[in-house]
Amino acid sequence: MKKKTVKRSKTSRSSLPKPLSVQKIYKACSVSGFKFRTTKDLKPNYDIIAQSRAKKAIQLGLGISRPGYNIFVSGVEGTGRTSVIQQQLELWAKKQPVPEDWLYLYNFKDAECPLAVSLPAGEGKKFKKAMDQLVKAFKKRIPSALQSEDYENAVNTYISNMNDRKSKLFSDLEKLAKSMEFVVKSSRMGIETIPIYEGRPLTEKDYSKLPEASREEIENQRGKLEPEVLDFARKVRAIEQDTRNAVEELRMEIGEQIISGLMEPIYEQFGHHPSVSEYLEEAKEHAIENLLEFVEEEESEDEPHEPRMDDRQRFNKYKVNLFIDQSATKHAPVVIETNPTYYNLFGKIEKNVEHGMYHTDFTMVKSGAIHRANGGYLVLNVLDIFRHGSIWDTLKRILRNRTSYIEDMGEQYSLLPTSGLRPAPIPLHMKVILIGNDELYHLLFSEDEEFHKIFKVKADFDWKMDRSAKNVSSYVSFVATRAHMEGLLPFDRSGVAAVVEYGSRLVEDQRLLSTRFGEIKDLTIEADYFARQEGARQVKRAHIEEALQEKFLRLNLHEQNLLELVKSRDILISVKGEVIGQINGLAVYDYGDYAFGKIGRITCTTAISDNGIINIERASHLSGKIHDKGVYILTGFIHAILAQKRRMGLAASVCFEQSYGIIDGDSASAAELIAILSAMAGLPVKQHMAITGSVNQMGEIQSVGGVNEKIEGFFKTCVVLEPEGEFAVLVPAGNVPNLMLHSEVRDAVKEGTLQIYAISYIWEAFEIMTGVPLGAKKVHNVESFPEGSALAIIDQKLERIHQDEEDTHESSPDASLKTKEPVKKRARARHG
Repeated sequence: MKKKTVKRSKTSRSSLPKPLSVQKIYKACSVSGFKFRTTKDLKPNYDIIAQSRAKKAIQLGLGISRPGYNIFVSGVEGTGRTSVIQQQLELWAKKQPVPEDWLYLYNFKDAECPLAVSLPAGEGKKFKKAMDQLVKAFKKRIPSALQSEDYENAVNTYISNMNDRKSKLFSDLEKLAKSMEFVVKSSRMGIETIPIYEGRPLTEKDYSKLPEASREEIENQRGKLEPEVLDFARKVRAIEQDTRNAVEELRMEIGEQIISGLMEPIYEQFGHHPSVSEYLEEAKEHAIENLLEFVEEEESEDEPHEPRMDDRQRFNKYKVNLFIDQSATKHAPVVIETNPTYYNLFGKIEKNVEHGMYHTDFTMVKSGAIHRANGGYLVLNVLDIFRHGSIWDTLKRILRNRTSYIEDMGEQYSLLPTSGLRPAPIPLHMKVILIGNDELYHLLFSEDEEFHKIFKVKADFDWKMDRSAKNVSSYVSFVATRAHMEGLLPFDRSGVAAVVEYGSRLVEDQRLLSTRFGEIKDLTIEADYFARQEGARQVKRAHIEEALQEKFLRLNLHEQNLLELVKSRDILISVKGEVIGQINGLAVYDYGDYAFGKIGRITCTTAISDNGIINIERASHLSGKIHDKGVYILTGFIHAILAQKRRMGLAASVCFEQSYGIIDGDSASAAELIAILSAMAGLPVKQHMAITGSVNQMGEIQSVGGVNEKIEGFFKTCVVLEPEGEFAVLVPAGNVPNLMLHSEVRDAVKEGTLQIYAISYIWEAFEIMTGVPLGAKKVHNVESFPEGSALAIIDQKLERIHQDEEDTHESSPDASLKTKEPVKKRARARHG
């Protein structure tokens, strides 16, 4: 077969990217632009920084007073969600009226269902005090009246009249009995009739000795006397009942005079409230009917007094359970519940143990956060809600029904039904604000069909903002305000500039600033500590950088351990020389509070085969889906370049060496592609270089995350292995705005120890890392590769392989059978 002539040309290196300057890799804050010497010259500013989107959503939710317009606040922790919410709620709360007091009162008709009564703010406390004083007055005035001389004389008169009437009736009965030869005698058993025989009363013994005729005659006479005795007993009972009624009427008359007089001021003050007026009437009737409850029982020396279970509770029915007291409230309440257990949130019914039994009453009904926030606003963290069972369902129910029921959870989970209090429900009118993150919001939105009906407003807090002059000024104000509030040393201009630069570092973008002001606040406090340790009067840039360095030292134990393994050659890394099919890739380890970069050796070997690209990580089930996708993409690029006219016939096996966990992400796909091309072409890769970036099927290098940590991790590893060496790292051009490197790395770039290249295409990266041009700048319609390029070398190798296969095939006497049979087998395998 005639070989195809390949047109050869050379690629100029002048078109390759140049190393980035320090200005490109770090956007410093202009100290000269600040018009203050220290933050002490600035006034505190408590305005909300940025978050205009979230503020508008919050104002919408607070402004619409309709059911369901509760608010879900979403955002990253530390972006000021709680403080912004609190500030906004306080502004709105000042415009709202103070809600009513709520009381629980004894229900004289059904003791197990206490009454819920509302009064204007502050009136509940007054009513409670008035009722407490009333009970004290009852306990003092009623016993005094019932033990007075006038009352005792009146009672004695009734009793004396009763005794006189009873004595007259008894005298008449005696006369009648004597006439019938009987003697009547009063005893505990009642009226006894004793027969008289021969002038003397008979005893039981004498009566038994009488002749039968005499006994029969006596019994006949007794039968005639018995109706008179019964009539006497009936009349005596009537007299005693009349006397008791008279005494009770006297007592009630006195009690009504006392109670009405004592309760008259309470009627005048609170009687215009229908619920209170009805309760007072029932309390008055009950007190009059139970006057003796207010009289202490006298103790007998022979029979010591045993305390009854209700001794301390018998006056509770006249007391007031001030369930919600708004007397000290100036506006609508704002309640931030940081421990939303079921009882803390929805209230509870307490119990006391007395004589081995649980005892409760309406005075033990306690309020929860929803009751304290009634008429105002309640703020909850959604994660706290789901840490405790039943809270979410109960919260949805009360928001849907706008009514609060106080339930005893112990009764619900008890195996045996128990009786208990059922306090009357209280209507609720409040806004609930949940604070969570975006993942929780979407989870609830998709899994709970009631969620979007109850929380109709989402307020999204952004974790970043533009690095504009206005927002930089806001950062300056924030630092000044924190210094004022926390009692910190004043920050000079260099210190403030370092804080602003750290704000860009947090979001990994020179064009943006972080809104995670929780971390900024912590940085100012720690920098103040180091400034004071030094005896400085101001916080400067050096103190900010020292605080950051100490923070990293506190958290980078895993990073140091890995560097020790690299230094001891337990982990094999090369940062000098050149090796075929071996390249330094970069990865990020993120532990939440600290992230760092690590070099990973990627190797590739090739063989004549039709297996294509073999991902060892995937074959060993250590590859994530995104990493698999990256390998498939670079496979597509290679096939598009080299397999347009013939099959590849060459297999490449790619692997992350000394990696024993899951590999995921596509940021190493550019490194893998260069390693594969290096192995195919037999061209060595410079080991003092490393690369990060994902590649698409067109050969473009795409941005990745963690670029700062990757560069810094690479540089630390290089310094450990070759302290005097010079190194280079390649990053996607799209990541240049994300570069906000630490000072030691910036110094290395300035001194030339470290070079950073911003690359846009795989052919740029390949030529920088091998010194040989790739040979193509597009993937479609590539007719030939320049002489000496990597692709030309690979193409020639593939052509030789293909030619050798054809020569072998043509020289075989059974070539036709050998070509057809495998095809048939493959066809059966596909359809089988």
